[in-house]
Amino acid sequence: MDHVRNILSSLKGRGAVFFGGYALYLVFSFMAFHSATLTSVSLAIGHDGNVVFSASAMAARIGVCALCVGVVWRLGTKGRLAAPRPFEWTLLVAAIAFLLGGMLVLAMVASLADAVEASKITVWLGVSGALLGCGDVLVTFLWARFSATLDLRQVYLYVTLCNGASLVLYFVATLLHGPVVLPLAAALFLASALAAQRSLVLRGEEDGGWTLDPTVARALFRDLWHPILGTTILCFMGGLMLQISGLQDISLGAFQQTSLWASAAAIACLLVPALVVRKLPNLTRVYSVALPVSAAGFLLLPLIWNAAGGIVNAFVQVGAMVAGIILWCMLADAAHRTRTSPILLFSVAFLATSAAQLAGTLVGWVNAETLRQGDLALTAIALVSVYLLLLAAIVLFRNRSGTPGAAMAEEGADLPVTPEEALCQRCAVLAERYGFTPRESDIFLLLAQGYTMPAISERLFVSENTVKSHVKRIYQKLGIHTRSELIDLVNEADA
Repeated sequence: MDHVRNILSSLKGRGAVFFGGYALYLVFSFMAFHSATLTSVSLAIGHDGNVVFSASAMAARIGVCALCVGVVWRLGTKGRLAAPRPFEWTLLVAAIAFLLGGMLVLAMVASLADAVEASKITVWLGVSGALLGCGDVLVTFLWARFSATLDLRQVYLYVTLCNGASLVLYFVATLLHGPVVLPLAAALFLASALAAQRSLVLRGEEDGGWTLDPTVARALFRDLWHPILGTTILCFMGGLMLQISGLQDISLGAFQQTSLWASAAAIACLLVPALVVRKLPNLTRVYSVALPVSAAGFLLLPLIWNAAGGIVNAFVQVGAMVAGIILWCMLADAAHRTRTSPILLFSVAFLATSAAQLAGTLVGWVNAETLRQGDLALTAIALVSVYLLLLAAIVLFRNRSGTPGAAMAEEGADLPVTPEEALCQRCAVLAERYGFTPRESDIFLLLAQGYTMPAISERLFVSENTVKSHVKRIYQKLGIHTRSELIDLVNEADA
């Protein structure tokens, strides 16, 4: 528990604001997009209506993320990124506007569902889902910006604790039904959005502004594509499973309870080691747990179908949730240490994962009616899915230790090097060639990895002025003047 107290104290005594705000957002997200809680306000909204609502929300998220990638990249490469505070207020106002619009449309659908033909109800459900999806991703960006002000250990514990707290709050929300569901969801969203904006104001001294160096950004994406791809695969499998596992035959209450217990077990597995052991768990290796858990769900699908409240689906969804938590931490840490715009990093990741989840949902929806327990096709899907997941595990995590250069330290290691190890090797060659001192070699490697001078100062426990002096001498020895030239030199070291 000392680690938890350290996090709260590092947040200047305002831990309740940060902790509660993100947890409230997660509860809203569970209610709106990971279960049929919101659309359960009307019995006339069947399974197809829920799919249209969810698919529209995912499509809206894809559109917003694609737009953000284009805008941030264009502005960043021209040195015209928006000032932090006005940009945050713009996100906040737009998110609230989308929320109010989506909730009003959903309330209208709930009140008129019995009196209007099904085709019109479906259209309005799509509009509601799209509006809420836009608002959801904008608030997510606010929490992403806040997470990027924390170091890796802080953000890991923070996100994991918030996920655990959100499960408790979601359990309370499942006890409520009828007219109170929509007002409760709206209140959770508004409270989370306001808390996100307030948290960024209170953490303003930690937010030195965000930049976008195209060379650094490309290097980050070369390093992050493994976890992004792994999470994308699991999101596709999660969307597919949600449609083909026969969940339409399970009551909402049973589905909620099963998801809660499975998610709580996964959060405990992530949280307990981090609270007990001072060393942060190796994030890359956590994926090696997520993939087999999802594979187990597909293996059980032909055998027990939708028994035990949809436990087979819960296995797959838990795998996607764990991968999403780890990816969030990796993205926040990359933005924190390089000062690269977190909006860009998270937009690219959300674009990939949302597109995969949408594809899985649509594929499963189209084929759901033709698959039933005991079908040979269902068994084939399960086996192919397990094969793809295991293949992904081999491709994504072979020889990846999660720490640059760690595998090189293993005595007798004679394995293909990872990109991180190759970078360490190139930097070592250049450091020897240009006669760097040991301290200059350390700083040179961190510069090549994209760390900013404040981040290097924090990592090496030296003053920022000391770092600047070393960097100046490194540039003089290399005959360069900018970070981009340094990274280009390192990338060309093989040649």
